Amino acid sequence: MTDLEERVIAFERTLAERLSTRTLPTAFGTAYLHDDFPRRFDSNYVWVDAPLLGVSAEALAAEADRALEGLGHRELSYVADGREARRLVPGLVALGYRAERLLTMVRVREPDRPGEGAEEVGADAIGPFLVRVNSEADGGAHASGAEMLSAFRHVLAERASARFFVARSEGEIVAIAELYPLADVAQVEAVYTLEGYRGRGFGRAVVLAASNAARDAGADLVFLNADDEDWPKELYGKLGFDELRRFWSLVRSPD
Repeated sequence: MTDLEERVIAFERTLAERLSTRTLPTAFGTAYLHDDFPRRFDSNYVWVDAPLLGVSAEALAAEADRALEGLGHRELSYVADGREARRLVPGLVALGYRAERLLTMVRVREPDRPGEGAEEVGADAIGPFLVRVNSEADGGAHASGAEMLSAFRHVLAERASARFFVARSEGEIVAIAELYPLADVAQVEAVYTLEGYRGRGFGRAVVLAASNAARDAGADLVFLNADDEDWPKELYGKLGFDELRRFWSLVRSPD
């Protein structure tokens, strides 16, 4: 493991602890839980970091059931991409999990061109936008939890000193990026552009505004996580981010 990987993982551990109300040791890692947001998947999950040699998909799923008992969903996260993970993924998918391979990308270069027009706002200012986005996500699957998902931004601001950057079109927020700065490491997260405004530089503007703000605040390591099978990773490459590592996130939704 490289020094950069160690620093990213240490950051993610610290962030997980700050954003949880309690933790629970499990056979394959640690469960991070937030009792005030039981329906928020990324606030209630098992971080899998134990060796998986000889482990079955059924055993891993059973441990998730134990650790996340009482919750409607199951999430196994930060599963390091490797032979054992790739062996287990088909079995977990057969058990109802959705598998997503993610890339950690680190900003190591200057962007191919600048982004313009983004501004920093407070958590309250982005509330209506987040409610809209979460209500429309996955064909309306998150509508019932849209207000809850939006409210978590106040936890991020309080516990992780989160900062929020937006881009507007005719006064309306059309793109957003969040920044979590902890000492000399910072994460750009929750990047989203409304579908009708994609390809017009709004995503570029908010990502660069967030990552530049991190650098200005003293972070010498700025990273983000991207879906390995989705187009934004290509944009991030143009913005100066290079791949550092890969890992899996596996989620089983209540339905």
